[in-house]
Amino acid sequence: MESLIRFGEKLFDELEIAVYRSREVSAGVELNEISMASTRSGAITIIRGIKDKRLGLAIVDSDEPERVKEAIEQAAKMAKLNSPDEKWVSLPEPGKYREGPKPNYELKEASPEVLVEKLVHGIKLAREKDPNAVVAGGEGGVSWEERHIVNSHGIDIFQEGGAAFFFVELVGRKGDVVTPGIFDFDAKRDLNLDVEGVVERAVQKVKWAYSVKASKNEEVPIILGPWATAGLLSYALLPAFSGERLVKETTPLAGKVGERIASEVLTIYDDPFHPLSLEPVVADGEGVPTRKNVLIENGTFRGFVWDNYWAKVHGTESTGNGKRDLRSGGINIGFHNVVIENGKRSLEDLIAEIERGYFVDGFQGAHSSNPDNGNFAVTANPAFLIENGEVKGVSVFLVAGNVYELLRQASEVTKEQTVMPFMSMMTTPYIKFENVKIAGK
Repeated sequence: MESLIRFGEKLFDELEIAVYRSREVSAGVELNEISMASTRSGAITIIRGIKDKRLGLAIVDSDEPERVKEAIEQAAKMAKLNSPDEKWVSLPEPGKYREGPKPNYELKEASPEVLVEKLVHGIKLAREKDPNAVVAGGEGGVSWEERHIVNSHGIDIFQEGGAAFFFVELVGRKGDVVTPGIFDFDAKRDLNLDVEGVVERAVQKVKWAYSVKASKNEEVPIILGPWATAGLLSYALLPAFSGERLVKETTPLAGKVGERIASEVLTIYDDPFHPLSLEPVVADGEGVPTRKNVLIENGTFRGFVWDNYWAKVHGTESTGNGKRDLRSGGINIGFHNVVIENGKRSLEDLIAEIERGYFVDGFQGAHSSNPDNGNFAVTANPAFLIENGEVKGVSVFLVAGNVYELLRQASEVTKEQTVMPFMSMMTTPYIKFENVKIAGK
């Protein structure tokens, strides 16, 4: 890599080379049958060079030195055509890196057969526990990635690691009732995926869903599950913590550091080193050291996250939150593993105390939320009615409001935490909110 940097320095004032090698193994199920099994691998090299404050980008689907040299030359041609970015300061310098956890090399060698066995086991369990349920969909997957980032300022950081996941979607049919699709999942940095737990939780929700309950306009406590929480916060809340939005004046959090923006029961931070994190990276997509960044502490807003570019524009330092877009080659501000701190009591304890309310397993329409002001309008589906401390059936309703107002209504978080392997990476407990206005359907 050093020789490639030296080659590129003849064409650029600054140069960054990022190599991503990946291996993905997956197996899928549809309608109780294994539908596919595959193994894919490849390498991508991304060139980012700056000449007279003009940016040149190039991507090549190879890590072969000659192909990389061609990409460097292509990026140089692109830079000549671009206008100078007067806000540009420089690429990052090396920093002090933590020692990451030892990679699990079992994941690097995983085969589709291992995943097929887990899916077959999951299908068998689901059918045994509920003959009326169909495994409509599901997948097991293992991903392995090696990242090597070097630049002309001396950054030279190599990282490798992987994770595995398993999920099922069940649909139950009993009499005239057909349940909505019910999901459950598990994800870890090893192959000890909890197939039994995933199926058991999914089957329980299907059994609840056989009893359909009409919803109505009311104000009730609701408990959000991990899927619902991650979906809503990923779109309505998390973008507001971006330093780029602060500079561009598109975040409602401007000027609010140190102010109360949520309930005291909520502490939220980005931490790639959390025990449940699926990507415990020691450096971000630019080679900047990662760290724990507190966003909300006991309801109080603590600060924004930054990549190298926007931090230097604003006159601060990167928080290690530069995320590489492998499609465009560019860097965006993002998160490694957003953690909502857990509590002391169980989900069962929270449900037992509710006279009338709902447990919401998923939201539809969260992607249409507005992070510029926190407004959202979503459909809770499936949502399970709770009466006198017991789940009585499934329902659907609408929830519209403002995410910051909702966060102030949080009253408790559970001791259980779940890592989300989809959407934004998030580790979250179940969260109870009081006096939430819902609209029946």
